[in-house]
Amino acid sequence: MSKKQKVSEKEVEKIASLSRLSLSQEELARHTEDMNNILDHMDLLNEVDTDNVDELVNVHDMTSPLRDDTFEDSLDKDSVIENSPESSKDYIEVPLVLKKESQ
Repeated sequence: MSKKQKVSEKEVEKIASLSRLSLSQEELARHTEDMNNILDHMDLLNEVDTDNVDELVNVHDMTSPLRDDTFEDSLDKDSVIENSPESSKDYIEVPLVLKKESQ
């Protein structure tokens, strides 16, 4: 891990300007140091050997606790229409839910 400065104060100042932030000299120095520390940590992570590590797509077990979908007989259309209060041909009539706007 190199301790060489990767981000200069001038670059942090430009980032702050693009972000419409005004930083004092103290804040500028602190943010420059923070950004360089973050990049040093990233370098450290890049050094980790991950050749024999499987990719992690999801941290949760992907087995489904639900039952398998199965087809079951349902009511036939004619008996449903027969037992509905109002019907017209092959459709069940229901009362209006929304009122029509008066014109």
